[in-house]
Amino acid sequence: MSRMMGERVLIVNQGPDGHRLVYVRLLVDGVLARSGTPVLAMPRHGFDAPEFGLHLGDVADRCVAERIPDALLTPALVRRLAVRTRCDRVLVPDGDRFAIRLGVTGWRHGAELRVLVVQDPRWSDDPRPAQRLKMAVKRWSIARARRFPRVRVLCLADQRVAGSGSGENVADPVVFDAGQLDPSDLRQEFGLPPDRYLFVVVGAMSRRKNLPMVVRSVLSLADSKVGLFVCGQIGGPVRDEIAPLLRRADRMDVPIVLSDRLHSDHELNRAIQAADCVVVAYCTSTPNSSMAKAALAGRRAVVVGSEHLRMWARNAGIDLTGPLEQSTLEELMRRAVSLPAPAPVPGADPRDFADSFLC
Repeated sequence: MSRMMGERVLIVNQGPDGHRLVYVRLLVDGVLARSGTPVLAMPRHGFDAPEFGLHLGDVADRCVAERIPDALLTPALVRRLAVRTRCDRVLVPDGDRFAIRLGVTGWRHGAELRVLVVQDPRWSDDPRPAQRLKMAVKRWSIARARRFPRVRVLCLADQRVAGSGSGENVADPVVFDAGQLDPSDLRQEFGLPPDRYLFVVVGAMSRRKNLPMVVRSVLSLADSKVGLFVCGQIGGPVRDEIAPLLRRADRMDVPIVLSDRLHSDHELNRAIQAADCVVVAYCTSTPNSSMAKAALAGRRAVVVGSEHLRMWARNAGIDLTGPLEQSTLEELMRRAVSLPAPAPVPGADPRDFADSFLC
């Protein structure tokens, strides 16, 4: 039996970002499974955001809601929250900036504190001097915070790195729950072409996902009977950038289907199950759930990006990788069309993520 059985657990999250709320949901489920009481602290706009209802709406009535200011999240604020809510354990799943402040100010409260760093500074590839200095400060802060009593700082990694035994990493909790669904039925449901090799990009379409580059690459394969499914809410600037490309796709008879709205994690999984190949062309260096889900689903994946992003891809068994360049992406996508689907790979239990914070 867990030693936190029945505890009140404070979960502090400053933003309504969908992916971060997946972490919050797993932690809430973990607390409830241990008969504990989750005390969820977020800014007012976080509770009102559509993402909150999507990820936490069905368990909101089992949580104690605490509204916090939109100001910077500091250890002093979290300490006061823990005292006022009578919580003996504090979890900060969106803790990159908080970890830096924690390393400077320390932790002077009796509660156990667990902090998740999503953007591990060890994997930063940015050569700019200012960014290198920022990452050096972040590494120093994390190392110092880990020396404080009752504090544990965990960095997000993939299964291979997290399983290395250091105890300072936690595996990205990837959930894929659509493996038993028929892809043909899903294509019909989503309005996708049944006879095309289908690429898919999933999640919130910010500029860091380089959607215009992906669309241009699909158009370069017009002679190969391909299509593209964009499953995720598209940011305004990105929508403007792809508008002329979509008109060109219509003229070339290349089907590009947009599902431009918020999606639940299950819906994103269904989109991957309906497709042949997941495309990841990201300006990030952190573990990526899209390519991990592709591996779990037995779908081909094409990954272009930083050296560390490609490392995460190789750790997941993905071999179609390269630098973030238009020509490279086009070549890898062309190669994907001619390859058979890979076998699905087994994944870790996502409940292990919550165990890392609660045990």
